[in-house]
Amino acid sequence: MKVKLLGLALLAVATLFGCKETAEAESEVAVEEAEGPDNADFDRKVAVIAAFYEAHSNEDLGAVTEMLSDTMQWSPPGYNGNEMLGKEDLVAALKAYQDGFEDIKYTSGIVDGDEMVTGYWSGSVFPESDASNVADVIRVYGTWHAKYTETGNEIGLKFFSLVGVNEDGKIVSASDYFDVGGLMDQAMTKE
Repeated sequence: MKVKLLGLALLAVATLFGCKETAEAESEVAVEEAEGPDNADFDRKVAVIAAFYEAHSNEDLGAVTEMLSDTMQWSPPGYNGNEMLGKEDLVAALKAYQDGFEDIKYTSGIVDGDEMVTGYWSGSVFPESDASNVADVIRVYGTWHAKYTETGNEIGLKFFSLVGVNEDGKIVSASDYFDVGGLMDQAMTKE
C-alpha cells in the first residue's frame, strides 16, 4: 500500500512539474511571437524629420520642399477651423518665416527639470484600446530660436508637432502646435 501511495505521489509531482514546464514553454513562445516595435523604422522617420528642421534652419527652401510629399496635409498652429492645408501652404508659411527671421535654430527635446530629454516619441500603451508599438505618427517636441529681422528681437518658442513620414521618406502630414501670438509679441516688443 505504501508503494502505491508513493507511486501516486511521485506521479502527481511529475505531472505538476510537467504542466508547469509546458506552461512556461507556451509562455516563452507567446512572448517570442509577439511583434516588437520596429526601432529602425522609428529612427528612419526621426532622421527625415530632423533633416527637415535642419534644412528650414539653414533657410534651404528647396530642400524643405523636396522632403514633403506632394499630397501632404498640414494643420497650421493658428486655429483655422481645423481645415487641413497642403504642401504649397506649408512651403509658403516656411518662406514667410525665413524672410522674416534670421539665425533660425531648432533644438530638439523636452525640458524636464534641469535636463533636456528626447524630443521624438511614438507609439503608446494608453488607452489600452488604442495601444500601439508602430511609429506611424512621430510626436516632436522642441524649441525654436531666431532673431526677428525687422526689430532685431530674439525669440524663443516651445514647439510640438505630430508628423507622419511615408515609406519613401517624405513627410505626408504635420499638425503643428505653438503660440503664434506669443511669437509675434516677442518679435514686435520694443525694448
